[in-house]
Amino acid sequence: MALIAANYGSRTVARRGGGGLLGRAVASALLCTAATTPQHISHYLAHQPRATWEALSAKFPAAAVAAAAPHGHVDAVLLSLSRHPHASLEPVAKNALTYFHWSAAAAASSSPSSSHSLRSYCLLVHLLSRAALFREASVLLEAAIARHSSSSSSPASSSFLDAFFAAYEDSGTAATTRGLHLLVHAYARLRLPGEALEACRYLAQRGVLPSLSAFNAALQSAQRAAAFGVAWEVFELMTQKRVYANRSAVELVIGILSREGKLARTAALVERIHGKKCGPGIVAHVALALRMIEEERVEQVILLLKRMLQRNILLDDIAYSLIVDAYCRVGDLKAACEQRDDMVRRGRRLNAFVYTCLIRVHSCEGSVDKAVQFLQEMVSMGLKPYDATYSHLIAGCFRQGMVQEGLAYFDNMLHEGFVPDISSCNEMLVGLCNAGEVCKANDLLTSVMDKGLVPDQDTYQSLISGYGKAGDPQGIVKIYHEMEHRGLNPGINVFTTLIRALCQCGNLNEAEKFLAVMKKKAVAPTCDLYDLLISSYCKQGNTKRALLLYDRMMAENENLVPSANSFMMLVRRVIKLKNSCPPNS
Repeated sequence: MALIAANYGSRTVARRGGGGLLGRAVASALLCTAATTPQHISHYLAHQPRATWEALSAKFPAAAVAAAAPHGHVDAVLLSLSRHPHASLEPVAKNALTYFHWSAAAAASSSPSSSHSLRSYCLLVHLLSRAALFREASVLLEAAIARHSSSSSSPASSSFLDAFFAAYEDSGTAATTRGLHLLVHAYARLRLPGEALEACRYLAQRGVLPSLSAFNAALQSAQRAAAFGVAWEVFELMTQKRVYANRSAVELVIGILSREGKLARTAALVERIHGKKCGPGIVAHVALALRMIEEERVEQVILLLKRMLQRNILLDDIAYSLIVDAYCRVGDLKAACEQRDDMVRRGRRLNAFVYTCLIRVHSCEGSVDKAVQFLQEMVSMGLKPYDATYSHLIAGCFRQGMVQEGLAYFDNMLHEGFVPDISSCNEMLVGLCNAGEVCKANDLLTSVMDKGLVPDQDTYQSLISGYGKAGDPQGIVKIYHEMEHRGLNPGINVFTTLIRALCQCGNLNEAEKFLAVMKKKAVAPTCDLYDLLISSYCKQGNTKRALLLYDRMMAENENLVPSANSFMMLVRRVIKLKNSCPPNS
């Protein structure tokens, strides 16, 4: 119809213009417009065996294409090709790709800044994917990500994903999900694991599960980028969506565990539960469940464990033991005990891990007697306590002030060849220091350090506080220098404990020296530190030094304001000092 109208219009103009130059120019323009409609171009591309740049230039005037391209001309051509099934998919897709590049060159000849829209890229990617031209589709998709993703935001922005999925939906019944899976692969190849994860989530929310190869690509990308948190989220998502790991996925997860330094510990835990070594697939899925348990996502991990049981990914005793751990982690003793009893009813033998979980939760809640009963029951069944068992019980004893009992379990632990972890060691040090046994605490730290334990800032902070309570300023300074010697850079919390301990010992000069050390280390003093020193000088009767610190405090930072108590103490000392001085004659 457009061609007929164009011919009719050309004859009319020719008659009115007397066949002159103007009439011929208008007629030519109308013919070009009719010949370059999206329907005409898509029909040509669908039925031409091989469209070349020369053939396209001869068939369609470049000027008309260049003028129409910015207004969705290319989008309309590609959408028309995408919506209709074709007998020969590959030639049509290749013709569409040739037209895509040719039209970009034609548009650039008139406007160098012009480029194809994101929609054009997306439609062509789906068209190429449908024809199984995955290499060409991948190259085009990566170019789209580079061109149409803002540098200031994530490449996997909602607008990009929305445009790509909309192109898939607009392709209608002829569309396939191959292009959607390619999107995850493209992000993975571009070393964007976070964006690959977001693409997986986006597709899963819209009812299109990424393929196993797409999930594996995201896992591999995260492993190479050392984005271990992202890798675990990918593994969790694929397991939740019942896209179960194959050998390649398991190897990737095992590699991540190894690089995190958790592989040996997780494998030993699995062996402790089951009684013998298990395959890497079980170790990988146990590691995922433990990660979710540590995050206290009980309902999610229990649902996941039940699905793993249904698929025989995990053994019964391992899954039930992990469910007990999940309930214990959130302090739900009733549910944990019910799960333990259910294990027994099902003929599953209790293991050291289950008992350790119960000992941990009772120790944390202060029920040390109950924890001891579980330990005795555990030993009577022929199960051996391990390092975590002793650590939880020792920490519970020291929290309740049961120092002698805690030390006895500590001796048993060392005798069995185990060393407490750093958190349990710190609990022991706090308990001993609170009991006035700071020297014994120091000796205990030395003994565990000889066995390989590496102390942290909390360790030294506990000893500093203990020496402050014992009134030993030399011990405080000695611990600080030992801390520095080990390369631990103290922060504001350590300095606050240090200065408070020295003030508690009455050694204010030494405390003020550490205020200067803080400034050299670029650790800003707080109001609490100045209040502590000012109030301590006031209690000693050194009003002059207290006033000097007050002036320094106000001069250093306008945000440093003394507390009401320390300010009023200073005011009272100044008034008292003035009243005691004789008036000038």
